[in-house]
Amino acid sequence: MKILIVDDEPLARERLLSLLKEINGGYQLIEASNGLEAIEQVNQEEPDIVLMDIRMPGMNGLEATQHLMIIDKPPAIIFTTAYDEYALQAFESQAVDYLLKPIRKERLEKALSNCSKLNKLQLEQLGRQNKEVSYRTHISAQIRGTILLVPIKDICCFLADHKYITIKYRKAGEIAETIIEDTLKSLEEEFANIFLRIHRNALIRKDKIEALQKQEDGRVLLKLKDLPEGIEVSRRHLSNVRKLMKS
Repeated sequence: MKILIVDDEPLARERLLSLLKEINGGYQLIEASNGLEAIEQVNQEEPDIVLMDIRMPGMNGLEATQHLMIIDKPPAIIFTTAYDEYALQAFESQAVDYLLKPIRKERLEKALSNCSKLNKLQLEQLGRQNKEVSYRTHISAQIRGTILLVPIKDICCFLADHKYITIKYRKAGEIAETIIEDTLKSLEEEFANIFLRIHRNALIRKDKIEALQKQEDGRVLLKLKDLPEGIEVSRRHLSNVRKLMKS
């Protein structure tokens, strides 16, 4: 069995390594120091179980787990945490595996034998109950069985087309595209302070706005810094765009 240990504290990782070797010397053990590294390791190593710390700089454990859930065969997740009693109740209410720091060998062994795969509903509910969770720092897409991460700060817009969403983002000085399975409504709710709805099929990043341009056929296009061709603004949303530009 291959186990990934994710914790930003080297001493915490060393302790888990030591305990796991005592439990079973045949485990394949790999490490990551934050959520981004965890996703890289899952892409490369395909672990069976991830021991995931919650509080980590850059990308916390709950967001990293959310990205891991998009792949066809995600690993089982056991959260490791030093949370207070209120937060632990959130884990217990969703039947989510967790280990309270400092971790004891007997409790770790039990968690390994009982751990099960998370489902998306459990994770969503856990996120709502947890005070630490904010909006995601990245958007993820599954590309040939691996996870592609796109930083929110690089995304210009989300464009809906039937059940899929195309994201356009800056990569190495150029505009790239990829498809995700989120809904435009959920993205609008999660990133309301960063993105603005300008059409029933489009969300754009507020700080990318450059100008409004009326076309000969009466349509209004919104020019963005990275998308000079513009995106159509519906009549319903035009006043909100103008208010934002004035402010």
